[in-house]
Amino acid sequence: MSTFNLQIQSLNASHRAETHEMTELDIDAIIANFEKINWHQQRIQQLQMEGKSSIFNVTHNESQEYLKITLNAFSESEQFEFKLESNIQLIFPQRELFGLMTRKNKETFVIKQGNLEQALQSLHAFLNQDKPALETLYLKRKAKPISEVS
Repeated sequence: MSTFNLQIQSLNASHRAETHEMTELDIDAIIANFEKINWHQQRIQQLQMEGKSSIFNVTHNESQEYLKITLNAFSESEQFEFKLESNIQLIFPQRELFGLMTRKNKETFVIKQGNLEQALQSLHAFLNQDKPALETLYLKRKAKPISEVS
């Protein structure tokens, strides 16, 4: 069974950043910690502190792969916005020379403007070491229509 280390940087009512570190956690404990965070309160406190971020960072003990989820308090919409980043290398086939040649293209998993649902899906995929699910999430976000980006 895989175990994970968890580091949570949250902002408290006294407007100070606190870092909590936990080691040797299982998947259920990581999910429970993520779901108990009051993201609305974190967003308000982050706006008041101008620059401090709320960060949820999970590291897989065996592979040392990580998933870092950072709350963006300055998003333009009312929805929560997260930056999701990892050191996991995703490999995609890329056609070149009029589709006659295919080469493998490596990209690091990064989603700059993800919502809460995407953050939770990414966390589940990461914890279950489901790289195809991470690839799907990454490609969906990368193929986002231009009208949604602006």
